[in-house]
Amino acid sequence: MVGAGSIGKTLSHRLSAAGHDVKVANSRGPETIDAHALSSGATAVPVTEVVKVVDVVILSIPLNRIPGVATLFSSLPTASPRRAHDTTSS
Repeated sequence: MVGAGSIGKTLSHRLSAAGHDVKVANSRGPETIDAHALSSGATAVPVTEVVKVVDVVILSIPLNRIPGVATLFSSLPTASPRRAHDTTSS
């Protein structure tokens, strides 16, 4: 999960509660992730680690911040992550 605002926090909490291994990151660092997002077992990680060794990446960030995360994906093998989803609406 890239983004820990209202949507990212809720998804992190619910996906973890459902038994998924969830990593969540934001632009300010793992120590600033809200406790509710982590209360079901999600792990706060630096943004540079959030897309490594995952099956799905969920982007839940403001639309104008999306170009800044492109570098996270550029160094990954083409098979990883297998899916990327975006919760952004303009």
